[in-house]
Amino acid sequence: MAEDRDARVDELQARLVDLQDPLGRARIHLELATLAMTDGRPEAAVRHLREALLLDRSLDRARTMLRELGAVTQIGGGSTRRRDAVKSLLGKVRRRRTS
Repeated sequence: MAEDRDARVDELQARLVDLQDPLGRARIHLELATLAMTDGRPEAAVRHLREALLLDRSLDRARTMLRELGAVTQIGGGSTRRRDAVKSLLGKVRRRRTS
């Protein structure tokens, strides 16, 4: 059983090296995080989950897993969206002032 899991991890890591598609890479990191959790390696899981979210901010499963692990992340969270909205609004206000 552990040998199968080790072989799967090796396969995923090899695919990660070759794959250029960010969304595909995010899914691989998510699977590697799941395998790390199964192996009792939460630190590795957190690293993979954060990398997955850097590549694909829409991965709610990765965000949920991070919360369950007690890891705090700013990646793709609500505060980031609010900050972007405020920046956008300020940009519009500044453009109106100069017009």
